[in-house]
Amino acid sequence: MRPELNIWERSKGLLKLITARGLAKAPEMDSAAQGAELLAPFVKGHNLKLLDVGCAGGHFYHSLVRRGLKVDYYGLDSSPKAVRRARFAFKKLGLDPKRIIAGAVEDLYGFQFDLAAVINVLTFRPDFREPLDRLVDAGVKALVVRDNFGPETVIRWEIDGYLDEGYNHLKGYWNRWSLSEVQDFLASRGFQSALYEDQRTRGQMELVVDKPYYWSWLTAWRQ
Repeated sequence: MRPELNIWERSKGLLKLITARGLAKAPEMDSAAQGAELLAPFVKGHNLKLLDVGCAGGHFYHSLVRRGLKVDYYGLDSSPKAVRRARFAFKKLGLDPKRIIAGAVEDLYGFQFDLAAVINVLTFRPDFREPLDRLVDAGVKALVVRDNFGPETVIRWEIDGYLDEGYNHLKGYWNRWSLSEVQDFLASRGFQSALYEDQRTRGQMELVVDKPYYWSWLTAWRQ
């Protein structure tokens, strides 16, 4: 997506928060904490490569470290401004900024990973199938997914409404995915999956920029 059309490029408040989170100077996100805990059983062995899809400032790295989960962390984000902030944070922390990859998961090619975290990402994509397929192609054997799941798929292409002045004409996807469709798709790619309640929202609806969200988690793995 062109930066001019990317809603994630047009919120100064969010970008400031992304920077603070990447430097571990903001409270840990509940979703990052639960994602790390759900991922923990799959962190077996040494030098496992993990891809944090939609990494923003790279804050998920800190949640992994807090729980003693030793993986080779890589982040991926489609927002150039988020990528710059994540690379800045990694450099300040003495980490390799090249581990932050610029691009969309749909364009992922030529990389191999063992694990993936896909937290609050698929809802903003036009479909869930291509992103998940790219992760399968990259060799991922286990992943955790937090998203807006429900009994049926609902596609929403709408304005954000909370962006910087002059940019609220920009639109994005705010989709809800059929849980059974996602699980069937994962099964067709050789994955077993399990559903978990979101610890923060506890099955209750949450408004995200005035749009209804029902967050829950899937873990998925293959032999």
